[in-house]
Amino acid sequence: MRGEPGDDRVVITGIGLATSLGPGRESTWEALRLGKSGAIWLDRPGLEPGHAGFPASMAGDSDPALGLLARAADEAMADARVAGSGLDPDRAATLIGLSKGGVRSLARGLDLLRSGGSEDEALARHWAESWPSSGASLLAGRYGFRGPCLAPVAACATGLVAALRAADLIRRGACDLALAGGADASLEPILLAAFRRMKALARVDGDPTRAVRPWDRGRTGFLVGEGGAVLVLERLGHARARGIAPYAELAGGALGADAFHETALDPDPAGLARVIGRALESAGLGPADLVAVNVHGTATGSNDPLECRALRRALGDEADRLACSANKAQIGHLLGAAGSAELAIAALSVRDGHAPPTLNLEHPDPACDLDGTPRSGRSLPIRALLKLSIGFGGHLAAAVLRRVDAP
Repeated sequence: MRGEPGDDRVVITGIGLATSLGPGRESTWEALRLGKSGAIWLDRPGLEPGHAGFPASMAGDSDPALGLLARAADEAMADARVAGSGLDPDRAATLIGLSKGGVRSLARGLDLLRSGGSEDEALARHWAESWPSSGASLLAGRYGFRGPCLAPVAACATGLVAALRAADLIRRGACDLALAGGADASLEPILLAAFRRMKALARVDGDPTRAVRPWDRGRTGFLVGEGGAVLVLERLGHARARGIAPYAELAGGALGADAFHETALDPDPAGLARVIGRALESAGLGPADLVAVNVHGTATGSNDPLECRALRRALGDEADRLACSANKAQIGHLLGAAGSAELAIAALSVRDGHAPPTLNLEHPDPACDLDGTPRSGRSLPIRALLKLSIGFGGHLAAAVLRRVDAP
């Protein structure tokens, strides 16, 4: 039965977060609002001294990425009050991206083989957890969801791509409700070595909390973070029938590729600008409707100016009045989970009417000439917000969030 006009809009009704700032949604959000950072010096087996990052605590024998994912998903499910709601499991989807699977499980399996362990033991304990699809399979089984079960992989845009694909499935009528998100635990020697060789990691001189400096002319790169984020998406009519108040509407989005290089970004902002334009068009909005932007903001020399140029190209003079926030100075670069964690933060921004700060933005780069919300966050009525994600290999994603009562 069709409900009231607009009931088919896709909304976010549950959020779960696990980051270096806190074990849950509200603890992470409060620390972000206060301008705190989760960066510390790392002391882990296999890591040489001098590494810093954003670790998230996770106990248990499973791969830490899967443990963080399960924690975030349980919080999101409870937040949306899914259990006992009469949800048809054949109409419930799972879209979870791990980007590269459980890295630590793969390392543990190899260590077991090298130390003389049996192949059967290595396979039984660790192999399946190393698959990129392991997170989606875990949550589908955990909650008995029998609808579409997918594991999008789009490098650092994976988490946002998962949410956009989930919204597409709901709009097409393939499901009534979907879990979307991802997790990442990549504070592993081989991955940190790769990022260091690429010269993407920030230089740490003294205090790790000061190392990541998005949009600042003194920026030197990012630090890797651990974390997980899962969102519950459903039709607005479905949520209203259950008596659930949404955080925000996922009003539209768009995907693209810069088709340029396996790791380097295309310095031409035209491709990202086109994706931004298509995202706004799909949401039925224009540049004047936006109030804030949650940027990818890796604090690298190439990413930050590219985003600013693309925003200017897509939004024109309207770009100057927008409050832009970059979260990676506070939670680190969550890689495969970055897009979902930052989308969750963006939804909380809409809920509370607050654009969090871009930490360590003290000396703005002239090439990043938009309002980066430096030093402290800002309260403002956020009717609509744009979220951007960019991944190695040229993956481009943009999503538009809108307050549910906004026109």
